[in-house]
Amino acid sequence: MHCKRLFPVSAAAASLLSSVLAFQPGADYGLAKTTNLYNCSGSFPTSNVTATNSADTLPQIEPSSGAGWELWDFFMHGTFPIILRWSQGDQSQCDAAPVIGNIDVVILDVNGTNVRSTVTGPLTYKDGDVKVISIGDNTIQWDAAAQWYNVTLCVDGYSLVLNTFQAMLDTFHPNVGKYNGRLSSVGDPGVFGSVPIPRGHSSGYLATPDQQNITLDGLTVLTHTFSQKALPPYINGYTAAVVWGYSRAFYDTHIFFQIDEANGTVHEAAYLGRAIPVPGSTDIFQSTSVTYAVTDDAALYHLSTSGKTINATLPGCPATNNISYSFNLTTGSVLGEFTDMGGGKTTYYTLNGTTLAPFGGIAVNGTVAGVFEVSHERLSVSLQ
Repeated sequence: MHCKRLFPVSAAAASLLSSVLAFQPGADYGLAKTTNLYNCSGSFPTSNVTATNSADTLPQIEPSSGAGWELWDFFMHGTFPIILRWSQGDQSQCDAAPVIGNIDVVILDVNGTNVRSTVTGPLTYKDGDVKVISIGDNTIQWDAAAQWYNVTLCVDGYSLVLNTFQAMLDTFHPNVGKYNGRLSSVGDPGVFGSVPIPRGHSSGYLATPDQQNITLDGLTVLTHTFSQKALPPYINGYTAAVVWGYSRAFYDTHIFFQIDEANGTVHEAAYLGRAIPVPGSTDIFQSTSVTYAVTDDAALYHLSTSGKTINATLPGCPATNNISYSFNLTTGSVLGEFTDMGGGKTTYYTLNGTTLAPFGGIAVNGTVAGVFEVSHERLSVSLQ
């Protein structure tokens, strides 16, 4: 693949952008019917409650009027740590149709170079069995069943191609106030979020400016947040984290969201999934399961953040031989900081630490790493 001009959009196509592109949330968001709080009740290789909702959590752009903003955070760990942050709309303008989008890119330690860049431009959208969103030659495409998605990017002379498949067809929707996908207090407008592909596998390549062609392979997580209007004034700030680790013969993924509201209320939602790889393989799994998916329940999830330290615990139950989980993490260097369309900042920090988790009937120590995300729209977070 060769990088072309960033905005090869015809005048005719550009004239249609404002009328044909609009934000549309998935059909299930905001409805009081989600029951996907697993609460350590056993293995859910494929959730019959939420699998059909997976398509709702991927980009929703349809030819009708509307407004709002959406963010997708794609995290990959493998050949290189990669963050792709795809956004549309404007968090500061409640009536801004999302015809302009951003793709923020972080690729760490490519031959000693950290790639940090942003692609900005008019959005185009193609519907069908394969759906495509483009900013110039940069595309994200996925199938209607939300079982795979592909990414093609050209930034700063680098060409990135990733093909991602789900290891488990499941979706976690937080449900503050028992409303599907809601991260904030029940009201209008709401801030929503989800984890559409808790455990995926990506392969592809990265072509460098000096014409190296590097094969990529790794495990992935995708998270999604949005609101149908500007960021609500009652939201002080937003933080989230994705933590992954390998301990003996299993991969655990721990994801949490935290919303701070102006009235002092803090909402938390957490997900914990496990994948068992085929012996000797890092990308083929014997099984995948969800152990916890919980919202605003201090008895099931305890999160503590103080300075650079983040600790989280989840209790044991018969399904885990009554052995609890713990994550002890420290934030480190800045991976990337990007300016949101609404003028705020979102910063990504490294996370490193340890975990104590049940496996094979005993508690097992393991090393974990990840990414901590902080939105500075209205919240000043100190990590000193």
